[in-house]
Amino acid sequence: MSHRHHHNNNNARFVKIVYSTIKVNGKIELVPMEWYADGSVKKSDR
Repeated sequence: MSHRHHHNNNNARFVKIVYSTIKVNGKIELVPMEWYADGSVKKSDR
């Protein structure tokens, strides 16, 4: 049995938005990241 879907959104419960700080052109910007119960983090499209 092979597991191809590492990030299956059906079982990955969305937990919260965490903000990651990145530096863009010398300015600090906050990037919203969606954090899931299975430990995966995705960039939020909001």
